[in-house]
Amino acid sequence: MKQTNKSDSQRGKLSPSKRLSGEIGLLLVLLLVLALLFMTRPVQGAGVVGSGTPGSCTEAALNTALSGGGSISFNCGGSHTITLTSQKTINSNTTINGGGQITLSGGGTTRLFNLQNGANLTLQNITLQSGKSSSNGGAIYVERLSTLTLTNSAINSSTAANGGAIALNGWGSSDAGGTLIVTDSSFSGNSSTAAAIPGGGNGGGALYITGGSTATVSGSTFSSNTSVNGGGIHILGANLTVTDSTFTGNIANNTAGGGGGGAIYVDGTKNFNGTIDISFSTFSNNQSNQLGGAIFSFPEGTGSTLISHSLFDGNSATGSGQGGAIYHQSATSNGPLNISNSTFMNNNAHATDGSASSGGALWLLDAPVTITNSTFAGNDATTPLSLPADDWHRGFGGAIRTSSATTIVNSTLVNNTAGFVGGAIAGPATVRNTIIANNDGDNPWDIQENCTDVLTNAGNNIQFPQKTTGNWNDYECFAGQTAVNPQVGSIGSYGGLTPVVPILAGSPAINAGSNCPTLDQRDFARSGTCDIGAFEYGGSWQLQSLTPPWSLVTNPQDVILTVQGVGFTSSAVVRWNGVNRATTYVSSSVVTAVLPASDLNTLGSYNITIYDASRSQESAPATFKVVNQLYETFLPVVIRP
Repeated sequence: MKQTNKSDSQRGKLSPSKRLSGEIGLLLVLLLVLALLFMTRPVQGAGVVGSGTPGSCTEAALNTALSGGGSISFNCGGSHTITLTSQKTINSNTTINGGGQITLSGGGTTRLFNLQNGANLTLQNITLQSGKSSSNGGAIYVERLSTLTLTNSAINSSTAANGGAIALNGWGSSDAGGTLIVTDSSFSGNSSTAAAIPGGGNGGGALYITGGSTATVSGSTFSSNTSVNGGGIHILGANLTVTDSTFTGNIANNTAGGGGGGAIYVDGTKNFNGTIDISFSTFSNNQSNQLGGAIFSFPEGTGSTLISHSLFDGNSATGSGQGGAIYHQSATSNGPLNISNSTFMNNNAHATDGSASSGGALWLLDAPVTITNSTFAGNDATTPLSLPADDWHRGFGGAIRTSSATTIVNSTLVNNTAGFVGGAIAGPATVRNTIIANNDGDNPWDIQENCTDVLTNAGNNIQFPQKTTGNWNDYECFAGQTAVNPQVGSIGSYGGLTPVVPILAGSPAINAGSNCPTLDQRDFARSGTCDIGAFEYGGSWQLQSLTPPWSLVTNPQDVILTVQGVGFTSSAVVRWNGVNRATTYVSSSVVTAVLPASDLNTLGSYNITIYDASRSQESAPATFKVVNQLYETFLPVVIRP
């Protein structure tokens, strides 16, 4: 049989044009696959500085690693210091991890990093020291739109005109500014060298935050930093959040007058309506030779200052001698200050320039101020100069020099001293559920010992002692109210995060308040008819509910338990039958914990408690059940016609 010839296509071959089309298609597929691979690959790090010896860890090696951005680590054979001869400009996102062994030094001649063009720089487990700049930011300068993150690191002994350690720059209070995030880090011995400007300005021994920038500081320490304003932190038209941090021995030394703030100086917030928020922090032994031994606050506009769960101990304002702990003044009479659950003790305002000492703890002017659940004890406003006994310059307002819009609720003011009058309070205030007792105004007539003015009595206050002769209003805070001894104890730790003055058994303050905050200063629950003052006698912190309250024994697996209650602190630990479980603090009313599957593989009822190491106390138990099955109730569904 004759075999016929077949065409190329019939023999399974492609024509040249179709073959080319297929090859192009295959190429496109390959390119797409490669693109997807590159898209899903992790960002490659810039590399490792060093090859295992100290000699290999040089500035040149660091320069090479920094050239491409990305992640940088070190292999220097142990602890090592690299001294830089020039600042390193960061234009792309970069992470530098010192592994807890690396120090970068400016040698006292150069700034270390200049962060530009919206780049992000993350510094971890590293020490920066001896940075220097004739402009701003001795160790690090951060330009607007850029972000600096500092974690578990330290910046020490660095110097600049403003911001001895770090400066964040912006173009005005309404600008986006830069962003600073500081966690578990320390700043020590840094200084700002810019000269003081009359009325304030310049400073920031450690941090200089300006122009609409935002700074967040947590778990960090500022010690022995110095400047003309804001020994620790200087805020100019920016926002600041500080939590769980410590400021010790910082100094503001302003020879031009005005300004101050041994630890923090604030001149306006972001958009002039932003916030300075300080919580769970300690300010001790900070000094200013002008205003505000710890904090100078001038928010401008409607900017607000919030202070909660914090301790101010041993801070001092000399020179002008105003505001041993805090000086707060509103330019527009509507920049509020709110203080809650805080203690002011042993602060002093001692004028040495011929003016009168005032506001041993707080000096307030033209601002709405609310003070709640707080304690003032042992503060002093006494001018140390030799003055006649009848000279009013000797001092007034041992605890507080008030603003006209000051409200004090459930607070305790005892054992404060003024050199002349108003051992507790100088000026007007509206007061409720508060103890004012045993304060001293050291004048020859024994008048106005506790208060200089008759206060607005909003109810349920205690004053003590009582003057038996002369004009009642010369001595007492609440006209016509019989004085009673509040029977208080000594200031100390009574289970809370800050020291408090307790009321003792039999005190007339017990069950004598009304419309109190739900918790006392310690975040212990108030119950029944509440007590007068910051301390609730017999108060407790409470565990209220568990979610979930049970688990199936047939399907044991790790469970995230949510515990709700009142008065929790960051030291709270969830316990399973007395054994600690991994716990996360969420808020004073919520903590979560991981219950491992091994806890949940046996039927039974188990005790859940909260142990608080800061109080050395354990809550009453709640019950968690491990069950065979969960019973559900189903309701009929009614379908409406």
